[in-house]
Order: sequence, then structure tokens, then C-alpha cells
Amino acid sequence: MRDSITGGGIHGKDLSKADVSVNIYAWLKAQETGQMVELSCAIGDDTLDGRPYSEIVEIAREFIRQKGGFEKFAEWGLI
Repeated sequence: MRDSITGGGIHGKDLSKADVSVNIYAWLKAQETGQMVELSCAIGDDTLDGRPYSEIVEIAREFIRQKGGFEKFAEWGLI
């Protein structure tokens, strides 16, 4: 299992914060590929890793939904 290292904490934030969605996406991609994933984004970017940012948010939203909602995610994080 690969971990993610974040530039900002993910607990207690919502998906409108790029560091939350991007970190979830990077972690999921690392799990899928077994490789370290490094991503960065800046204010105003509309794509990341070749995907529209809105798609990244939806991927993160689905992951959180599967975890039982944002409160459970904020409690346990990416496990």
C-alpha cells in the first residue's frame, strides 16, 4: 500500500479545498498503480493529471461516500 504526503491537512476540510480532492485522487492512483504519485496544482488550474478538476472532485466525492460520508472520512482519513 502506498501513502500520500500532503501539502495541507485533509481533516476537517471540504471537497472545495483542492488539497483534499487532489490528495484523495493521488492516494487512490498510488493504490491502483503501486507507484509514488506526485501532483501539484495552482489557483485557476482547471485540469490535473490530464483530467478536468471537476472529475477529480467527483472521484474524491465517491471515495468519501463509500467511506460513509465526510464525517467518517474526517475521523479515519485514507484508510
